[in-house]
Amino acid sequence: MQQVNKGMSLRWLLIASFINSFAFGFIWPLTSVYLYNELYQTLVTIGWVMMANAVGQAIGSLISGRLFDRFKPYVLIQFGVIAMIILQITFIFWHGWPVYAIILTLVGFFGGWITAAVNSYGTQVRSHDGRFVFNMLYFTSNFGMVFSTALVGPIYPLGITWLFILALILYLVLFVIVHAKFNFTLKNRSTSQAITKIKLPKWNMALVYASVLGLVVLWISYAQWQGNLSVYMNSVLKLPLWQYSMLWTINGILIAVIQLGMNALNLSSNHRSMFIQIFLGIIMFGLSFLILPFSHHFFGFAVAMIITTIGEATAFPMIPALVNELTPVSLKGRYQGLSAAAPSVGRAVGPLAGGLIIQQQGYGTLFYAAAALTFVAFFGLLFSILTGYRHTIRYEEN
Repeated sequence: MQQVNKGMSLRWLLIASFINSFAFGFIWPLTSVYLYNELYQTLVTIGWVMMANAVGQAIGSLISGRLFDRFKPYVLIQFGVIAMIILQITFIFWHGWPVYAIILTLVGFFGGWITAAVNSYGTQVRSHDGRFVFNMLYFTSNFGMVFSTALVGPIYPLGITWLFILALILYLVLFVIVHAKFNFTLKNRSTSQAITKIKLPKWNMALVYASVLGLVVLWISYAQWQGNLSVYMNSVLKLPLWQYSMLWTINGILIAVIQLGMNALNLSSNHRSMFIQIFLGIIMFGLSFLILPFSHHFFGFAVAMIITTIGEATAFPMIPALVNELTPVSLKGRYQGLSAAAPSVGRAVGPLAGGLIIQQQGYGTLFYAAAALTFVAFFGLLFSILTGYRHTIRYEEN
């Protein structure tokens, strides 16, 4: 068992994060294509299914994050992994309509549960500052997702069952790691009733919720890449599925280069660089959507993905790092659960809203709307940070 003063091992936390996202990446990235081509569902129906999955993720993240501060995190994360193992076994035998949608919703719930628990464990790392930890968590999580998405392209034609089998194997490995490396007493464990009465200062709370809301809006736009764009490329432009998978390979490689480079150069060591990453990253992210209306071949989508990834890799991990800085140790699980739920809420709204826009106005309007939403998030966060950050209390992570 690890000692309390050593905290969580960053190495094992990152390995767990990688395996969790790697396994999850075999389940949902091709949901839109599978539902559209194999189960013959409309884009709006697919939007509802993706919404159910994402709402499940959001609820799972919120519940897991709140329980993290007042229950045994080791039991919580084990429970989540065991549930995912059972669901993968179920998926292997039943993946028709509508059973697929029901199981996918439960997978979303426990996927969010595990993600929030992993992020909350990240606040217990003592060997590095919070900005470094959340940069690395973002890197490993995305790298695992992209690695699996790249493999999905060649494996999917062999049958979707093989994807569920691979996910099952990975979750079994994750259970072994969690069982061996996550059982230690956390710093914020206390039986004192006073902990439950701790509240965030007014400005801290305002900035935390502004950051989380901004992340939700950004993910509404990002969800178009992960859902409707696969149908657009494969079914509308008739581009082969491996090209869509290749975009996520590019995404993963760039995230690795950017994140490792920033950490090697210690670019997130102070508040100014953190905010530069957030604002410049969001601008880059928004500009990428303005390229998509003019993209009809792989090269155009690849350029847009490169710009998207630069923005995503610099801005997105800094928001949970900012939340970590603004929350006391006894409330970190709750608010990390909130920040972990934000992408899920965006993924819940994004595919359905995108499907409705496509049916009414077409894909071009969708891409312009995604860009507009991104810049709304930019100005909202800019205003909140400029007016509120100087009034906040910053908590030590270590």
